[in-house]
Amino acid sequence: MQVNFEIPDVEPLRSKIISNIGLKFCTFMSRLTSRYVFGDLKDENPCLKYKHIDEETLRLFKENRQNEAWMVREVT
Repeated sequence: MQVNFEIPDVEPLRSKIISNIGLKFCTFMSRLTSRYVFGDLKDENPCLKYKHIDEETLRLFKENRQNEAWMVREVT
């Protein structure tokens, strides 16, 4: 998925917007992991709800999240 946005070239505002986008993305990824990889929806397909996720991307995402190296990573 690729989307372009015009962000104002005002540094405090630009920084805040980019930070907020990153936070929302991390929250979304965390929600996908907790619900669709390890949670009660693990047998359901989130591609039906989130049209921007294709089957191959989902397969790779689940594979990555179930990898032992990802599960024991250090959170900084």
